[in-house]
Amino acid sequence: MFQLRTEAFIDASPDAVWAVLCDFKAYPLWNPLMLEAHGRVEVGARVAMKARSPDGSGRMFGFRATLTRVEPPTRLEWTGGVPGLMFGRHGFELRPEGAGTRLVHGEDFSGVVTWFMGKPRRDAFRAAYEVMNRALAERVRAVSSPA
Repeated sequence: MFQLRTEAFIDASPDAVWAVLCDFKAYPLWNPLMLEAHGRVEVGARVAMKARSPDGSGRMFGFRATLTRVEPPTRLEWTGGVPGLMFGRHGFELRPEGAGTRLVHGEDFSGVVTWFMGKPRRDAFRAAYEVMNRALAERVRAVSSPA
């Protein structure tokens, strides 16, 4: 098993961050990791996703995720993959912090593929998640700013 956690501060309310995070239709406009997401934001929903491999290879792949936690405006979580081979539980936690939001973004990976994920690959995954965190913050700022 491989656990990945990243954190970032976003200078906006959890509600503002939640609105961007759950606007799946807009993912192609800002999200460098999750390129597309099609489906409803509700527990049990199956969401068709297209992602860029976080390992830095540039490969893209599609999968169907199942939303397992939807707790506005604090938690969003989905699972996907092939149990036993490569399976992930991807999650976002939004905590109020001052006038902004502390984002905790990560994933728990399991399966035999994780046995071969050395430090360089794990570091590449961390970097990709941090890039997504920054892109989320930039998108929140852009949609929250007066025109």
